[in-house]
Amino acid sequence: MEYNELIERAQHTPVDVPDTDAILGGMRRTVQRRRQRQWAAVGAVCLLLAVAPLFFTLQRSSSNPSPTLAESVSATLPSTPGDLPAPLAGYRHSIRNHQTTTLI
Repeated sequence: MEYNELIERAQHTPVDVPDTDAILGGMRRTVQRRRQRQWAAVGAVCLLLAVAPLFFTLQRSSSNPSPTLAESVSATLPSTPGDLPAPLAGYRHSIRNHQTTTLI
């Protein structure tokens, strides 16, 4: 008879069911919070994409550029006013050597 008593108690116990308005209101708040978070994330990404190139441009322009290998070699070689810089002269000689070997 315990089983029948449990069934009777369950039938007489009031059920607490939330209103449809309360359920819909909670869903609306949840959806609204998700949209706000999504828009905040999209705004942050757009801001980052807009600011990053400016940051890198300013960082590059503020740093002191170091001379290239060709510039440092050119600075050590003596030059006369009519001569080409060493990298250009070496390039011209390499073209001349290539043409000579092609003819041979």
